[in-house]
Amino acid sequence: MNAKNLLLGVLMGGCLAGWASLIEAYSVFADFPYQTDPSAWAQLLPAYLGMGAALGFMCVVALPFLSRQSAREKRYSLHLGILIVAVALTFIGIIEARFAWMSPSTLSTSPAALMTFGVVLLGGFIFYFLLYQFAKTALGWMLASLSSGLVTVAGLILLAVVAAVAHLRPISPALLAATPQMTAPSDSPNVLLVVLDTVRADHLGAYGYHRATSPNLDALAAEGVLFENAFAAAPWTLPSHASIFTGLHATTHGTGWEHPRLSDGRANIGEAITYDFHTLAEELGERGYQTMGASEKSWLSYDAGLTQGFENYYDYSIPSLQGRMFLSRIKRFLHRDNTNNAPFPRTTDKGGARVVATALDWLADDRVRDPKRPFFLFMNLNEAHHPYLPPLEYWPHFLPDGVALEDTLPDRLPADPMDEHRIMLGNLELTPENAATYQSLYDAEILYEDMLLGRLFDGLQEMGLTEETVIIVVADHGEEFGEIGTRVGHQLALTDSLIHVPLIMRFPQALPAGQRLSALASTVDIFPTVIAILESQQQSIAPRNTSQLRSLEGVSLLGVMQDPAAKPRDMVLAHYANPASYLSGWPEWELTQQDPLAFPLAHYLRSIDVLRTADEKFFTYGDGSSAFLSLSTDPTEQGSEFTPIVAAQRARAHTFELRLQQQLGSFRTLHEMLVGHMALSRRVNAANRFQGSQQSMEGLGYVGSASGDGTEAEAELVLPPRFSF
Repeated sequence: MNAKNLLLGVLMGGCLAGWASLIEAYSVFADFPYQTDPSAWAQLLPAYLGMGAALGFMCVVALPFLSRQSAREKRYSLHLGILIVAVALTFIGIIEARFAWMSPSTLSTSPAALMTFGVVLLGGFIFYFLLYQFAKTALGWMLASLSSGLVTVAGLILLAVVAAVAHLRPISPALLAATPQMTAPSDSPNVLLVVLDTVRADHLGAYGYHRATSPNLDALAAEGVLFENAFAAAPWTLPSHASIFTGLHATTHGTGWEHPRLSDGRANIGEAITYDFHTLAEELGERGYQTMGASEKSWLSYDAGLTQGFENYYDYSIPSLQGRMFLSRIKRFLHRDNTNNAPFPRTTDKGGARVVATALDWLADDRVRDPKRPFFLFMNLNEAHHPYLPPLEYWPHFLPDGVALEDTLPDRLPADPMDEHRIMLGNLELTPENAATYQSLYDAEILYEDMLLGRLFDGLQEMGLTEETVIIVVADHGEEFGEIGTRVGHQLALTDSLIHVPLIMRFPQALPAGQRLSALASTVDIFPTVIAILESQQQSIAPRNTSQLRSLEGVSLLGVMQDPAAKPRDMVLAHYANPASYLSGWPEWELTQQDPLAFPLAHYLRSIDVLRTADEKFFTYGDGSSAFLSLSTDPTEQGSEFTPIVAAQRARAHTFELRLQQQLGSFRTLHEMLVGHMALSRRVNAANRFQGSQQSMEGLGYVGSASGDGTEAEAELVLPPRFSF
């Protein structure tokens, strides 16, 4: 062993690791559904080169014990390269076996693990022996003569690739990015939409809560407009976000338990192309906005169809680009057997800090954000979601009197998601004391989340973006704590504790400060309100009047924010799809597989639609039942479940039911005529006639025709008149 051999081993090992990382990065980037940043590979490359160099050094030391001196002297570089490859593949096999063949609870020093590692090592020795025999052949002689030159060429090419990658911008998949149809005017304001996951309006200081859970959000409300009676269109993440993004109710976009994805497919006939649903990100992207989203929530992913229209999306619910690389698996392997012996569970945040940091970094980085374009930035903060495990410094902040910190540990206060199932099934009692403790931890999560909002707002201020940005903070749904029966969490119902959400907007150029509005508002109103605010500021261009915008089911709230006497709506709607797929995923469901109706929560296997006015609420259920209640006499909505409508309320309830069905029917008709399959047929029919085609849509089984292109109706489609409640 000499210095020349050591240098050769280091170079060969480093070169092999560098090229392996490049090939791996290409594979990872090809499968990554979001933006790919080539510099992510360049940042990891030094670690790969270091590992490869160390591997090469060790192989130089070990080679004399594994090969004959005469063989080494004739073809040293080839024998060294064979050993490096064999050891590298064996090492990779051990790491992959740890994750693919063993459960997380299996210790790496257990007999089963050691046996598995032994099998991999034996395979490595066999592989090395076969390559060693290959080195004795004539082809081996040829490779030996070329090996040193190949290493040099491979190293130089790798350096050239690194130099090129260092200057590349992040690349966004075409499927995610809306194609701008115009350049945004210089007077276009930015838009920041923050969704607070699982935050009830009545647990915030600005909404009258007795605990100081939201000082930063309260300060924002003091500078903007607060809607006291805003309601989500659905009680859980996926359909609620789909309604926020599309401006449509769940009965129209169809996203929920029965169809857990917002459709984004294309229908192509001839030259016509239509998208199933048009999102706020797509609309703003077409207007020249740069669109970016960040979340750590599996329901807000590419697979859920909610990332369409975003040029950049940072989804921390899945492994990042770096997290998918082999280097990260090595780190997890080294820490896999570490146990947390602390008395408290792991109480870091649920991703909110990373989401806020990502947003601020993106805003400040000219390499990824174009400062000449206005931005649309969406964020979801998931801190208030169950299980309630706030960071330790926030944990005791709101604990009830007499409740010690130790009393809230999971071994005393159930905190596992399965415990939520046990409570709802009646197998675990939810005492008033426990419910109060859960709410105190929930409030601590909100306080921590509010701190993150303060960090975000401070960052905007430091970058000089606050005054030129429309800031909207809303929640997607609330939470139940056993107010009705044994229900906890945010499924199976449409009570106000689930759909009454905060909605606060700030933009001093168009919205008055310190305004509190009692007017009804819905989360489907956010889309048209954003468009109305933008167009009120863009003096250089005419407002757009596309079919997608005219099919929105929400209404603009700009008018009522500027004139509180205006009444943009007299009711709000909400929908919950049949939760069969949700409940069938519970372990307890398997016990009643032969008879699902024997499942203790089988009475919840139905959809729910709600029409709510300022003080009354009508429920209609998929099993044919209904409920009607006055919120002034039943504020906790105890009469919403399995309570027959009394004779004195039947006429009033019938009026609500008629209005609900007419409204939902008109929404579906409007969407179909403007942007659905009927509109597509009309456009294709008109295009065929214009091109002199002999094939008509009637010949394909369609009836009817239109003289226009279907993108604009000649007259407004009028919804059923609103009754006077």
